[in-house]
Amino acid sequence: MEGAPDKRDMARVSDACRVAYRSIDGSSPAERKIAARTLNLSASGVCLVAEDALQPDRHVALEMILSDRDAPVVAVGRVVWCDRDGDQFRIGVCFTWLREEDRKDLGIIGDYVARMLARDQSGD
Repeated sequence: MEGAPDKRDMARVSDACRVAYRSIDGSSPAERKIAARTLNLSASGVCLVAEDALQPDRHVALEMILSDRDAPVVAVGRVVWCDRDGDQFRIGVCFTWLREEDRKDLGIIGDYVARMLARDQSGD
């Protein structure tokens, strides 16, 4: 977000995970999944890089492939911001729901972020 203060209170890791997302709301049939990648990730949200813009306050269903996990992490989030970045868009999404087996107090994503940060600090 250009010029906006950084309001993040969770540790984030810069990681390019594969993501499939689709926009959801109660009034339309399921939309197609769109491929994207993460720019950074935390236990509270994700910054996506995608070819399509998403309007703030729109809800999206996400399937994220973390590099050290076989099964995707399934989540729902609310678009907080969307900025054009050349011919793509950077999209900030705040998690609002995680599948029960993925949640564990957001442990799967939080643990992943902690492992990646520790790896980066150790130089591996």
